[in-house]
Amino acid sequence: MIGERFHALRQELGKKQYQMAEDMGVNASAISQMENDKIKPSLESLLMLWKKYKVDLHWLLTGEGEMFCESKNELTMHKNKGWETLQKMLNSSLEEIANAKMNLVDSTVIDIPVVGEIAAGAPVESNIHSTDTISIRKGMIKGNPANFVSLRVNGHSMEPTLHHDDIIIINQCGDWEKLSGKICAVRIDGAITLKMMTLDLSTKTIVLLPLNQEYNPILIKPDEHSDLSLIGNVASLYRRF
Repeated sequence: MIGERFHALRQELGKKQYQMAEDMGVNASAISQMENDKIKPSLESLLMLWKKYKVDLHWLLTGEGEMFCESKNELTMHKNKGWETLQKMLNSSLEEIANAKMNLVDSTVIDIPVVGEIAAGAPVESNIHSTDTISIRKGMIKGNPANFVSLRVNGHSMEPTLHHDDIIIINQCGDWEKLSGKICAVRIDGAITLKMMTLDLSTKTIVLLPLNQEYNPILIKPDEHSDLSLIGNVASLYRRF
């Protein structure tokens, strides 16, 4: 660990922590934290160690080689090697920061409006109180949060995958061909139903399939309905236990 080597370096130089701190222009507490691997030496601190004490930075960062550089040529060689190692560490730190920011974005909580109910078979009395929004992590959905809405499932036709009183998150999309084969919310003559939607191009029929075998498929001829639209597909769900 860098902290152990930093401690060994101070011992080799015969320096007290406050003396090392004065030489490096930092607080004495910072020396203690460096030796305990609570913080890492800054770029300026590493440069000072190389200039003032001729410390082999490659040794300090990796533990390989000798503690000090000796000849002028060796000093230059080890400086270059040490800075290569340091650059790798800096790149790694930047990558960790970037990943941390991405994780923070993914963990951001967003509210999605619950705009109503969606039928999954015959209407059933709800066991939960109505709610206006649900809060989920942004990482649970892909795309612009404004493109998603939520609906409460009413009925049992999509069991066992989707249960009565589940709240489903719908990714709004009106492309029938793109969503064929997915569980979708479809508006038919003023009612919204939840089914597995497939297209039968040969007969120009929209087939809405329930997952519960106790319910019958719904066959739709688009030209027979003046009010027919695809709302979108199920992207996620919220279930209370």
